[in-house]
Amino acid sequence: MRLSILFSLLFISFSSLAGGLPPGVYQHSDDTLQKLYSELHYLNQVGREIHQKYDDKIAQDPTQMRFCQGEYGYIGSRAKATIGIANRLDSPNKEEYVATGWQAFECIKCSGEVSQCDAIPPTLETIKAEYKAQQ
Repeated sequence: MRLSILFSLLFISFSSLAGGLPPGVYQHSDDTLQKLYSELHYLNQVGREIHQKYDDKIAQDPTQMRFCQGEYGYIGSRAKATIGIANRLDSPNKEEYVATGWQAFECIKCSGEVSQCDAIPPTLETIKAEYKAQQ
């Protein structure tokens, strides 16, 4: 009996929480242009650091890839989360932000190309401009 009451209360709680959003739309409170800017800026810095530190080492000794992945493997999850942030934003530049998120994901890979990092700064300027226009 207690278990069924508990489930009923939980169902009512979750139902009331979900009532404020349109069907099929999820937006976390941190999904903002400022958050996207901050994450892309960080990924750009880390990606360039990875390539500066490991590109020559990996070219000379492919086993260095394992060390790179051990040191920077965590950042892939953060890059994927940034793509999610870009995808949930309601922005006229959403497609550009998502595409840049994927380029940032390639930028931070130990096996990726540093040239993927070059797409990030122009998008950062677009984000700044959009944010200023909203003010």
